[in-house]
Amino acid sequence: MSCMIERIPNTETYTLSSLYPDTLYYFWLSARSQRGEGATTPPIPVRTKQYVPGAPPRNVTVEATSPTTINVSWLPPPVERSNGAIVYYKVFFVEVGRSDSEATVTTLNSTSIVLDELKRWTEYKIWVLAGTSVGDGPRSYPYTVRTHEDVF
Repeated sequence: MSCMIERIPNTETYTLSSLYPDTLYYFWLSARSQRGEGATTPPIPVRTKQYVPGAPPRNVTVEATSPTTINVSWLPPPVERSNGAIVYYKVFFVEVGRSDSEATVTTLNSTSIVLDELKRWTEYKIWVLAGTSVGDGPRSYPYTVRTHEDVF
């Protein structure tokens, strides 16, 4: 925990900047006159608003498990970069060679998914992002995996 003392002008409102999102701060106020500084108020707790995550999900793993399925799993972004409560994840997947804008998007609140009904022996590009109530964070590095061949 750190402490910073800031003298502010004689005003009824004041805006502090450069604060971290979704962080609890405590403020103490005191008045100052020619006679000196008065007693401080009790601590005033204030939590800043959430923001979009500042980092993508970590440790993304993709594994083809059959000719038509791929398992995808990940860990949440680091807590210090979450900028609030992670309330959803989005998994994007698209055949290699197609535009990212053609990706299928699945929104979920767990940290794994089985992509199914995929094409056999096809390469897919997959990436994941996390979101707070404010919106989407940055996407993960895209991973490429090929579904299995049919075995006759």
